[in-house]
Amino acid sequence: MTESAGGGLVLALGAGGARGLAHIGVLEVLAEHGLPVRAIAGSSIGAEIGALYALYGDPEILEQTALGVDWKQTLQLFLPDGAAMGGVCSGRKIMAFLESHLHGATIEDLRLPFLAVATDLHSGEEVVLRSGSAAGAVRASLSLPGLLAPYPWGERLLIDGGVVNPVPFDVADDAFGAPVVAVAVHQGARGLSALPIDSRPASWRSQLRALLDQPWARRARPVREWLEEQLAEPAGGRSWQWRARSVLAQAINIAQAQVVQHRLAAHRPALYLLPDVDRIGPFEFYKARAAIAAGRAAARAHLPDLYALAAVAPRAPAGGSAASPKQVSMEPRTGEPRTGPQADRGNGSAPGSSSG
Repeated sequence: MTESAGGGLVLALGAGGARGLAHIGVLEVLAEHGLPVRAIAGSSIGAEIGALYALYGDPEILEQTALGVDWKQTLQLFLPDGAAMGGVCSGRKIMAFLESHLHGATIEDLRLPFLAVATDLHSGEEVVLRSGSAAGAVRASLSLPGLLAPYPWGERLLIDGGVVNPVPFDVADDAFGAPVVAVAVHQGARGLSALPIDSRPASWRSQLRALLDQPWARRARPVREWLEEQLAEPAGGRSWQWRARSVLAQAINIAQAQVVQHRLAAHRPALYLLPDVDRIGPFEFYKARAAIAAGRAAARAHLPDLYALAAVAPRAPAGGSAASPKQVSMEPRTGEPRTGPQADRGNGSAPGSSSG
């Protein structure tokens, strides 16, 4: 059922793991410029960021939370446990993390209309979650296959929404109406690379070696094997090699890119933002600062478009003047989504500028 469109933007926040922290940067720019958000649809990490924003309405709270998670905490959230069925870990720690930040709120309790997209493991159907536990909906939406155990929801068993809809702009439009601003951060959103994620810096290797000496790492065999694999030197002196996990990851990247392209062919968002998060891995949450900066850069590059879509008067930023909506040349619904070279690149130096 489509809700009546009013003033403000409808956001479709996409899947992408740690890359999705760029959504926070987009939200910060919208808040700074007085651009109202009236509804949010999210998939995977986009559902998590969307639910938190729909509850608090303050992107600074989200930024503080993101910057407070380091690489050790990230690994601890995904540690294997005996309760896991259908995944390396049960997701109990992740659920506890979500509950602690969403405070037991239901989707109906949130300040903004919100929905999360998940996938039915048995039927492959897209499942739109619009009521019930906010933490449960987010947990279902980010149930990455093979890593997190599927999440039970009524009679269904749900997995990651990114499997069927990595950027739910069409669902957002159907549920909340236009204008929809989509933010795509999945691997392959800006084009697939022939290489896996960028080669690991020396600091990454030293951190992994330190983890291997931890007592809990010695007890958690799957984690230890994964860490040892990351430390293994590439064969033949190459800077990278295709291991089983990287092949599987690239296969998922290809599938997601194809899904989004097919959906774009049938249904266009009003604006399609592409933060430059190519050098951020899906579990590199310790790169939050760089991801947020990339989101800010992508949103700033399209401020005229955003002002026009939100139908509000431009707000002059401190020390400068706001861009005029008269400069905007919006594409028709049947045309290509607006991206532009600046949105494609975002802030070129930001994503690689920090690893912590």
